[in-house]
Amino acid sequence: MRLLLVGLAVNALIVLPAWWRDGVPGSVWLAPEAWLLPATAALLPAGRGGAVVRAAMAGLLAFAVIAGIFDALVVSVLGRPLNVFIDPLMLGAGFHLIEGSLGFWAAVLASLIVAAAAFAVVWGAASALKPDAGRPAMVVLLVALALSLPPLQARLPGVSTQLPALAAHQVDQFERTRLARAALVEAQGHPEFEPRALEGLTGRDVYVVFVESYGASAIEQARFARTIRPLLDGWRQRLAAAGLSSVSAALEAPIRGGQSWLSHATVQSGLPIDNQLWYSMLLSRDIGLLADDFRATGHWTVNVAPAIVRDWPEGRQLGFDRVLAAAELGYEGPALGWVTMPDQFTLQALSEALGERPDPRRPVFAQVALISSHWPWQPVVDLVEPARMDDGRIYRRWAGRDIDAFSLLFSPRRLRSAYSDSLAYSLEATFDWAARSLPRDALLIVLGDHQPVSLVTGRDAGASVPVHVISADGEVLAAFARRGFVPGLLPAAVDDPPGLERLRHWLRRDFARPRENLP
Repeated sequence: MRLLLVGLAVNALIVLPAWWRDGVPGSVWLAPEAWLLPATAALLPAGRGGAVVRAAMAGLLAFAVIAGIFDALVVSVLGRPLNVFIDPLMLGAGFHLIEGSLGFWAAVLASLIVAAAAFAVVWGAASALKPDAGRPAMVVLLVALALSLPPLQARLPGVSTQLPALAAHQVDQFERTRLARAALVEAQGHPEFEPRALEGLTGRDVYVVFVESYGASAIEQARFARTIRPLLDGWRQRLAAAGLSSVSAALEAPIRGGQSWLSHATVQSGLPIDNQLWYSMLLSRDIGLLADDFRATGHWTVNVAPAIVRDWPEGRQLGFDRVLAAAELGYEGPALGWVTMPDQFTLQALSEALGERPDPRRPVFAQVALISSHWPWQPVVDLVEPARMDDGRIYRRWAGRDIDAFSLLFSPRRLRSAYSDSLAYSLEATFDWAARSLPRDALLIVLGDHQPVSLVTGRDAGASVPVHVISADGEVLAAFARRGFVPGLLPAAVDDPPGLERLRHWLRRDFARPRENLP
């Protein structure tokens, strides 16, 4: 009876995360290894040698169960398998996300729950694998071994080994990690990444504006497209009335669901940066970045980061002349959920800061990270007249209108509606700023940083994000059109889009000579 109960408990700990990972309750009902391990442990001798082997088996089982749970979490949020070699670096970012959305004590409580659950798994594994030699254990062992055979599993729906597949994934992840690290090391000192002046953009202001969680699903999935597509088409016409033309494409982001700074680093470096370890390596190595290219072109470079509320040495390591974090943007209004300030205020503050730069005659390269469309996607504010914005106190009327962020997780319909509304606001704010404030000879690149979490998009959504290039200069847009961008603000759907890292290389290859000599 004890062996049966242990097998059922271990089976549940392995199977339930698989349901979460697959997004299909009942995708597997029985994992043979859940019975194989306890049965093997039961047949080991009771002496010291057996105790050592059981302890090792308990540790392996606990690690596998915890890894399986986190694998399901990573797949559901970031749309990729767990990588045990680098993903532990995300724990700090996860704490700060919960802290910003639900409060400090909620983050502490979540951390304590995770720690307690991990301890319970370790303690339970150690307690479960006990010596219990006898015929039942031998029968369970033989049946579990038989059910572990692939030909038999193919005939029995719902029976599938999980831990070997998880181990195989990690072996594959290790090889991918090794190759990606080698590519990052090779980039140091490689001519393809050394700073290069973009003479074709000399004297021209250039803005790269990331819109948080703006994924291709916002245009492709009907539940969002009914809001976003008319908005984009309307702004195409309004921008045209302001003398601005646009071309668009969909590019592949390196991540999904979160970690926006990795997409920012991907565009800056021209390398696919999809994890925190590569990000740290990028900052620690002498690899030229897009900001360095523009500084070599004569631009004053600024990084606008309204989400940064702590000390951020990485901002200086990214090579910008100035970093405008939350404290430098002059916002005196209320925090709105996770969002420190609305996007319209951020863009207006950028315009005012540029008017006060050391040399007004020097062109600007600005990277801007907008955050109003960040989870939990509420409350949503309205556009206000820039003249009435002042220091942001006008936004007090929206304070306290946010919905309980935790409750949204249990209502996919409300979650998706909140996402659609907040994204619409971010895009409206961006295009309104462009129509009002974009210099006539400027180049504006508006792009998503990543798709939202799979709770919003579904498990089948890819990693593509829209990229819009806006300018009054048709010659500049023609260079992007030759790269596959299509007229307007609606990108064409493609099966295998290029990665976001290509943006830097395209700029270097298309504008590294005087614009009259563009190919």
